[in-house]
Amino acid sequence: MSESDFRRFLRRHFTAVDLLKIILSLASGYGVALLVEDTRVAVGVLALSLLAASGAFALDRLRVATEDEITSALRATKEQVHADLNAINDQVSGHLGRMRRQLDRHVDLVHAGVRFVPDSQGEEEGDGTGYNVATEAVRKAKHRIYVVGDYSPPEGEGATLLDPPDNRSEYLDAIEECLISRLSQNGWARTTLSYHRLIQRPPEIYAEIAQRSVNGVELSREDMDGDLQAFGHLDRVMEIAGRAGANHRIDIQMRLIPFLPNCPSILLVDDEELQFTIPTRIDQPGDRFALLGLHGVMVMEDRASGSQLCDHFDSLFSRLKTKSLPIVKVLS
Repeated sequence: MSESDFRRFLRRHFTAVDLLKIILSLASGYGVALLVEDTRVAVGVLALSLLAASGAFALDRLRVATEDEITSALRATKEQVHADLNAINDQVSGHLGRMRRQLDRHVDLVHAGVRFVPDSQGEEEGDGTGYNVATEAVRKAKHRIYVVGDYSPPEGEGATLLDPPDNRSEYLDAIEECLISRLSQNGWARTTLSYHRLIQRPPEIYAEIAQRSVNGVELSREDMDGDLQAFGHLDRVMEIAGRAGANHRIDIQMRLIPFLPNCPSILLVDDEELQFTIPTRIDQPGDRFALLGLHGVMVMEDRASGSQLCDHFDSLFSRLKTKSLPIVKVLS
């Protein structure tokens, strides 16, 4: 055992009480020795030794009792500290969970923006300004314009889009201009501009068209009764598609789908913007049938390169295309 180990052993196991016991033992031995020479002195020393020994044993018992109390107190303190730490840990975990949820909400706000653009078409002098945001979006398109068109049945068969505003015509014209501009570019095209439109028609009209269309739809004016403005747009777009031929600068797909209840008009532009029209009724008492107007447009900006919003609606368009009829010709 090294010197330092020996010192630690003495410091731990050799107390003042133990030293007192040794002294008392020596005194007792000395008193016994004195019995031989002076009886009175020896008796006094032995009496003192007995008194000191009794005090030493009392101190020893007190030490044991104190150590037990200290051990018990330390154990209770340890248990209380453990309980307090668990409580603090639960509080911290709960706080961190709340902060994580708040951060997730803030991240969602950073990655997606939502705004409502009101339209005045519900007023007496409606101007259809809600279509202006759609026009702005398509003019900035780089590779994708996907549309689910307005549902406009023939007069008397539902809420009819009567006399669409000029702003809607400007929006459709903007799409055509984008296609022509991309088609006329010189040199190699880095990306293809895809324009896919799904046209909703009443179930009866859709069924009749599907029955006669074996190798694609040859769309007539009567097929688009209720939205001749869209019919003129389809005619011009199919003409642009014919001029493109095998050119990969543009990809045009015009398709018919049966009416989707509760489905607004949807515009998806690139991986950045998603728009929904919010329809309203603009007919007045005494009108023979319901008239469809535009209450406004819900504009959603995807700031996460499509992963927050646009990718989900790209999947929606893919599913709807599988249940659609392709338009191969427009009979003007």
